[in-house]
Parts: sequence; structure tokens; C-alpha cells
Amino acid sequence: MIFHDYYTDVPREAIDAFVLGQELARLVTVGENGTPHLGLYPFVYEGGAFELHLVRADEQVADLRTRPRCALEVDEVLGVIPSYWVHPEYAGSATAYHRTVIFECRASLAEEPAAVAAQQEKLLARYQPEGGFRAVAPSDPLYRGALAQLAAVRLDVERCRAKFKLGQNRPVEARRRIIAELRKRGRPGDARAAEALEWTIAHGRNEA
Repeated sequence: MIFHDYYTDVPREAIDAFVLGQELARLVTVGENGTPHLGLYPFVYEGGAFELHLVRADEQVADLRTRPRCALEVDEVLGVIPSYWVHPEYAGSATAYHRTVIFECRASLAEEPAAVAAQQEKLLARYQPEGGFRAVAPSDPLYRGALAQLAAVRLDVERCRAKFKLGQNRPVEARRRIIAELRKRGRPGDARAAEALEWTIAHGRNEA
């Protein structure tokens, strides 16, 4: 992925707000023979680190035990536009809009049932704050079997790279035309794409 300056000029607070607004993240690890492995997981993000859980038998757990360096990617696909919205003849103007953040991390694993239970409580606090479940306790027969199969994963962030590809390479007036076309077309995601392009104008992420 190419990280042009006009796509990466994103305030850290905007990056964090975006990440916290997403439901799942992609974990990328490397296997013993160099093959990358990819998984999609719910997560907790706080204090420069992510937390998620894996089944201990997962190939990604084996990867992280011997190669703790990994990447976590959070993204939002907003949509694609036809070239003629930008230029009447040049096909290369067709493009895709998205927000992507890649975190380079170092992982640590905890398999003690108490540690796994504590992390499960964090995840539940984020995804099910209304409750509706019995407290997760290692001694509870309801949870004992599941907790024995899980590993709590902590990913300490070493580097963050963001790419908000939202038409910042186009003049403001061109973006306004694209916004109008997105709202007129009305595909699923077009309204969010239009709002994202409007953000670049409102926050001065302007090419011209």
C-alpha cells in the first residue's frame, strides 16, 4: 500500500475515533514457513494496545508464540466511483474510497484462566454493555471448559500507519461534485462515503 502524504495527514484523535468505531480487526501473523495467516476478531483498544482472544489451537497462536511481531488492520470500505465523475474521458480517474489503519505490534499471550476471564469481561463491556450474562469466572462450571481453550492476546503497538483515501488529491470543487453524485446514486455505503469526503473539506485536508 502506498501512503501518499495527502492521504496520511490524519490527526491521531481522528484515527483513534475511527478505530474505536469499528467492530472487527484483521490480525496478520507469519507461519513457520513464511506463509501469512489472517484472522478477523472483535477487540478492545486502549492505552496504545489491543486485546483480543484466540482459541489456543489456532494456527495464529502458534505463530505468535515463536514470532510475536504481527500486524493488526482496521478498515472501512466506503465504495467505488466511475471515472466520468471526475474526467469525461480518462478511465484512470475511477477509484475506491476507504479508511485503513495498520498497526505494527508485538504480541504477548496469557493462557491462565483468570487472565482469559478478565479479558473476556473487557470484551463484553465493549460489545455487550447491557449485561444479560453471568459473570465470567474460572471456577464457574459454565465457563471452565471454554476458558481452558482460549488464549488472551495483548498487542502492544510499535507503529501506526493510517491511510484515509477520500479524494484529498482532488480540488475541493471536484470533491463536492463527487459528494453530490454519491448522494444521488444512493448505493449502500454512498452516504457514508459522502460524509467522509465532506470531512476532508471541513477539516482542511485539501489539495486545492
